[in-house]
Amino acid sequence: MGSAEEVGGRVYFVYVAESAELRKDLRERIEARTWQILESGEFFQRKLNTEDRVLVRGPLDFLKRSVKKAEEEGFALGFFPSEDQRRLANLLDLGSSVDERMETLESVEAQTVDLLYAEEELVVYNAVIGDAPPFSFRVVLMNDSLARNKWELIWESIKELGRMHRVKSTIVTAKGQKFKTVLTGVILFNQRTISIAARLVDEPSYNDGMLRAILISPRSLVSYLHHIFVTLFPQFRQTSLPGSVGLIKTQEMTVECDPPLKVTVDGKEIGQTPMEFSVRPKALRFLAGKKFWEHNKPAQASKETVRIDNLPQSEEALSYAQKRLPLLNHASEQEYRDLFASLREDAKINGTFIVLMIFSTLLATVGLFLNSASVVIGAMLLAPLMQPIVSLSMGILRWDSSLAYRSIQTVLEGVGLVLASAMVVAWILPFDTVTAEMAGRLHPTLLDLIVAVVSGMAAAYAKKNAKVSGSLVGVAVAVALVPPLSTAGIGLGWGSLSMFFNAFLLFLTNLVGIVLSAGLVFMLMGFSPIKRAKKGLAFGLAFVILVSIPLTISFRQMVFDARLKRTLQAQVFHLGNKSVEIDRLELRHIKGKDLLVCDLIVSSPLKKEEVQRLKKEIEGIAKQSLQVEFVQRIRI
Repeated sequence: MGSAEEVGGRVYFVYVAESAELRKDLRERIEARTWQILESGEFFQRKLNTEDRVLVRGPLDFLKRSVKKAEEEGFALGFFPSEDQRRLANLLDLGSSVDERMETLESVEAQTVDLLYAEEELVVYNAVIGDAPPFSFRVVLMNDSLARNKWELIWESIKELGRMHRVKSTIVTAKGQKFKTVLTGVILFNQRTISIAARLVDEPSYNDGMLRAILISPRSLVSYLHHIFVTLFPQFRQTSLPGSVGLIKTQEMTVECDPPLKVTVDGKEIGQTPMEFSVRPKALRFLAGKKFWEHNKPAQASKETVRIDNLPQSEEALSYAQKRLPLLNHASEQEYRDLFASLREDAKINGTFIVLMIFSTLLATVGLFLNSASVVIGAMLLAPLMQPIVSLSMGILRWDSSLAYRSIQTVLEGVGLVLASAMVVAWILPFDTVTAEMAGRLHPTLLDLIVAVVSGMAAAYAKKNAKVSGSLVGVAVAVALVPPLSTAGIGLGWGSLSMFFNAFLLFLTNLVGIVLSAGLVFMLMGFSPIKRAKKGLAFGLAFVILVSIPLTISFRQMVFDARLKRTLQAQVFHLGNKSVEIDRLELRHIKGKDLLVCDLIVSSPLKKEEVQRLKKEIEGIAKQSLQVEFVQRIRI
């Protein structure tokens, strides 16, 4: 290091002369405190004592060289940030003004900090392997304005989609733990003040002789976008680590990638993998403010931690490493095997299925006659018809003839049981009145298709996730497969084909909506590649379009009825010296005829010619012929 000059315990202010001259006002303040001013060249020629206190000002590379000198010689070191290093000043809690920073660095007690190295390169902020958005060096520097720039960061991350890829990686920790996985990138740091990366780890103390490595391995572009979103908006994160992220806490770590990935330290590329990262515990006596030490106070060495459950490790998963991320996830072989075993079992018809179908049909049919919503709901919960329909969606999605045919057979037998049982009950019971519960299933619209689509999505998701399988009960209530079939069976028992067809249309609506949407969700969860799923999805979509034709007609009629009711109920009709208001209005469509049932609120009873005049005015508003059935209520 050249000639050395032994110096006593003094305060030194060191700056880079070739980078910028020391301002006159700053020099005067330094001399007033009796600090000794050194240029960087002279500083690196001197050997300092452990009692000395050195404050350095300059670019990041110079600060790093100063850290290495302080590590070797043992003197206390502090950073004196320049005007363009406000982020560094905030990290170290040195104050906003020059005088505050001088006072803090002169008076605080030096404490030891760990140092993180990538090979021989000191890491001040962070080290990044490969691509690890949103944990970039720029994010570290913009920490104070992070909240204002989150959507900008999301957009920047989206622009990186085209070049995101996972590579096979081998990681070895200080304790000799070795594992293989596929990664898009890794971020390493050892200080609590490193922005959102440290918030993701969320540990109470640092400076414990350990580095933190966040390993990122999204399974797909969708998974990658989810990772970005929940990282920047942690309030939407259900677990401490997002699903595509792992965490390693260790003193040393070696990372090897195939093909090699670039390594960037504090925004500067220094090489590529393989590379070793290590922490030198309590290597530097450092000067910083109170808040810095609250986050990074010296702590006892902690245990090595490896949390990689979210990372792919099987041979099958490693084989998915490729140049670009797929659009959708690939389900693992174990996930595929478990789900298909369950779906094939659900597609089988057995004694339990038959008994439950008969019981649920009897409950539903009696509930319809009783006009009891609670009994009908009980029938929905008991019916097992949802299970083979979900199996059918997978069979059609993957064009699996064995699973599809078995599911269709089970569904058809279930439908036949319901229709036959409900028809027998309708023959036996001496009732022929359409109740409100029955009528509610005779006019399906596009809204019912929406319910079926959402329910199918929920059913597929619940089938895949054992933790929420209990939610299938709610899906069964929402989609209501047996009650419309029971209503159709009652129509057959009464010999009413219109009742049968209208109720059966609701069942078909539920069926095709579930099959299409459940298949789509299974595809999104990685159980079928898009190329293979195209035919099945097109098949399901064709049926949905066919069913949507009558549903659209019915929906348009429903919208027309709602608008007409709103208009008529807001209207006051004047018939000579009499005023008429319409209340409790109901529109019924029976055998091609439109019937308006309502109460007329009048000041005195209407005569026949006044009734005819009122009917014509109503038909004028409706722009169609109507039958009118009313009760007069006299307001006194």
